[in-house]
Order: sequence, then structure tokens, then C-alpha cells
Amino acid sequence: DRSEPSARLAVLDARALSGPTGRRGVGRYVRDLLCGLAAVPDRRVRVGALLEASAGGADDLPAGIERLAWRQPPGPALAWSRLLGPRALRGAGAALYHATFLAPLAVPAGIAFTATIHDVIPLEHPRRFTWRQRAVFRASLAACARAARVVAVSEVTARRVAARFGVPADRLRVVPPPVELAGIGDDALAAARRAALPAGVEEPFVLHLGGFDPLKGVCDLLLPAFAELVRAGSAMNLVLTGPPGPGRDAARRAADELRVAARVAFPGVVPDARRVALIARAAAVVVASHEEGFGIPAIEALACGVPVAVGPAEATREAVGEHGQLALAPTPRALAVAIARALDAGGPEGPEAAARRRHARRFAPDRIARELLAVWDEVLA
Repeated sequence: DRSEPSARLAVLDARALSGPTGRRGVGRYVRDLLCGLAAVPDRRVRVGALLEASAGGADDLPAGIERLAWRQPPGPALAWSRLLGPRALRGAGAALYHATFLAPLAVPAGIAFTATIHDVIPLEHPRRFTWRQRAVFRASLAACARAARVVAVSEVTARRVAARFGVPADRLRVVPPPVELAGIGDDALAAARRAALPAGVEEPFVLHLGGFDPLKGVCDLLLPAFAELVRAGSAMNLVLTGPPGPGRDAARRAADELRVAARVAFPGVVPDARRVALIARAAAVVVASHEEGFGIPAIEALACGVPVAVGPAEATREAVGEHGQLALAPTPRALAVAIARALDAGGPEGPEAAARRRHARRFAPDRIARELLAVWDEVLA
């Protein structure tokens, strides 16, 4: 353990690791954050990970992270929100509990409560969610907003949380999500550029890594923008990753209607082991989303030295800053211009690549962990 044996225990809710988002989304956030916390040698707290009892042993946790097993009580799935504290937090002697996604309606007295809010998309785009999802997210976000410190992953999210829930500035902190960069060193990138591409993927290509949810902007922004580039004479292909389903079917139909289907590849879900290889071989990575909590693919691309084009998503525009090419309007034409600028900006060997990589290192897990630890120290002081 990197902390003093007598240090107080801060518990990070890590149950997303065993859910459907275990390797992406909140699960990835938790995984990279635990790695970052474990790497900080002088932290003032012990760190525990709250996991489902059925999620297996502690072998997958980084060294120095304590495992707290918790069993789902019988009854409705949300019953844990009332039973969590007595069963897991008090029994473990926790001094602080940090919610990473769905927050309990109450945390036992005497235990400090901090929470991460990734976005307020379910409140701003309610039609994208079922009534049950809306109710759960509304209650959870309201609970998070009552925390002693509310950690927003971007300035954009912080402003929206303040506006919706009236959270004052002295309780709001901005700590971006960590982005694991260990597999994006020079040797790894050299190997990635020699690796075989997925079937159907041909260079040169522009890459989209976000899936096919309507908010990702694939059908209404990215594909029409790509069609404009093709009509202008671009030799680029387009690679759209993500699972099969109605969203991908709609993207295939849109590509057909725009007469670019022969230039668009759908390799499916890309495993983590092949993700860096695909990014490193891309001529540019595009985040066309209307909304994002952050936009990790953009930071991964910058870490590889690959240029990035970003559409309307304010949080992703904030994340890349001056190191990405930003569309000047939420239209296909503006996105096409941003992609063209990214393609002209030079790849991993170009003059801007070093600055992209430096910017990406700002999100290294150990650095982000220190920022979160500083928030915990404030609350526990």
C-alpha cells in the first residue's frame, strides 16, 4: 500500500467494473482512476474499491487498492441506494465515499460524500431515454449534486450542474477523467503501425470510435460531411466502429443514400488490444457528437500524435483545446472543413505531433488521481 496503515479509508464506488460498461464509459473511468490512485506514492488516505461480491476476487485491482465486497439485496435493483451505507461503508470504517455513477439517496452520517458527474445528458435529451432511466438519472444526479464536493469532468458539465441544481462554486471542482496512456509509447506505436488492420479497413482512413447512438452524429453530421469530402476529390475512406444494431443499420442506409458506401467500413467493436493500432494508423480521428461527457477517443488520438476533428460536443472541444480542429457550426459542411483541416495538419511525424502528445499527457491517470485526492483532502481536513 502507498498510504500509511493508519490512514483513513476513502471508498470509490467501482461496481461499474462488473456491469455492461466494464470496459468502456464509467467502467473505464473507474479502472483508469484506480490505476492512477494506486500509482500515487504519498497519498494521505487508503483507497478501497466497492465491488459486487459476485465480481470475483481482488486480482484485477491494482496493488494497494483494498476490496470491499457488497451483495445486492433482494428486491428492486435500486434498493441498494438505501442499504448501501449500513452494509458496506460503516462496516468497512470508511471516512469518505465517492460515487462514480449512480449515487445513493443518502450516505450514513459521519461519512463524507463526494461524487463525479460525467454529464447531464439524460436531463437535456430526455427523449433518448426510457421513463425509468430518466427517473433513475434524475434522482441520482440530484443526489450527486448534494455531495460535499461535486466533481465535474469538464467546465461545461460544471456550468450545467451549477445551473440545473444550484450547486455553488465552493462545492464544485473540475477534474477530467483519466486516460490510460501506458500502451501508447513509442515502441507500442511502432508495433501498432505494423499490425494488421481489421478486415475491410483500407488506408488512408478517417476514424470514428464512438458507436452509433443518435447523439454521436454519425448519420446527420459525419456521413454527410464525409460525402462532401468525397465529392471534393478526397481519397479518404471512413471507418465507423461500434456494435451491430439499429444505429449501425441506419448508418449503412445513410452511406448508401449518400453514395459513399464503398468507402465506409464497419469493423464492429474494436478490442482494447487493437484499439491503439487502429488509432495510430488513422489519418485523423473525428468526434462528430452533438453531446459528450468528455471524448476520450480524441485524447487517445492526440496521444498517438494523430490529428483530431471535433463537431458540436462542447466538452470534447474543451478537452482538445487548440490541439484539435473544431467545426465552426453544427453542420455537415462545417465538420467537413474541420476534417479537411485535420488532414492538412500533419500526422504523427508532423511538426504538431509533439504538442498533441504533451497535451494528452495532461490526462495521465496518476496526474488525475492527484487532483481527485486533493478534493478528498479538502473534505477530510
